[in-house]
Amino acid sequence: MLPGGMFMGTSAMASRGLHLAGLLALLCLRAGAVAADPSPGFGLYAGPVISSYPAVYGTSSGLAIGADAQFVYNADWTLSPYLGVTDETSNSVWHVTEATGGLQARRWFHQWFVGGQFLFHGTLLTLNGQTRSGAIGPSLGLVAGWESESHWSVVLQADALEGYGFGWFTSSSKRHDLRLLIGYHWY
Repeated sequence: MLPGGMFMGTSAMASRGLHLAGLLALLCLRAGAVAADPSPGFGLYAGPVISSYPAVYGTSSGLAIGADAQFVYNADWTLSPYLGVTDETSNSVWHVTEATGGLQARRWFHQWFVGGQFLFHGTLLTLNGQTRSGAIGPSLGLVAGWESESHWSVVLQADALEGYGFGWFTSSSKRHDLRLLIGYHWY
């Protein structure tokens, strides 16, 4: 669950980015439905990210870029290896960069999908161009999205439990992030 105060202190640029991504999502909804059978392929995405890590840097916002490959298990399920990177500015003094990689399992309902993701992340905190801190570990998350007949996609990712090493349940300090991505799939 994302902390209740996560959106406080985010920049106006992130707010405009979320509004623009929402507008693009609505425009994509007019493009028609994809067939019930998902196809193998790869996709590229970009959009705003908002994160919270209260014990380390507070909240941050910025840009997320991602890529995936889609492998079809059957007409209802796909497995998608996923890579992503974010560039964020915190409401404190830190610049936040995060790289993620892992696997998404998606359950398709015609052009819509929902699923889970297991990712490994590397988070770097920099100050005045010098790396001051870093964390590496696994994270769990949810993914939901929609894909048009023209191959444009809208994806919402929510990651939680990002901690140091495997300290999911022993550490109260965890990073959470939310990404709204617009992308295109090639089949």
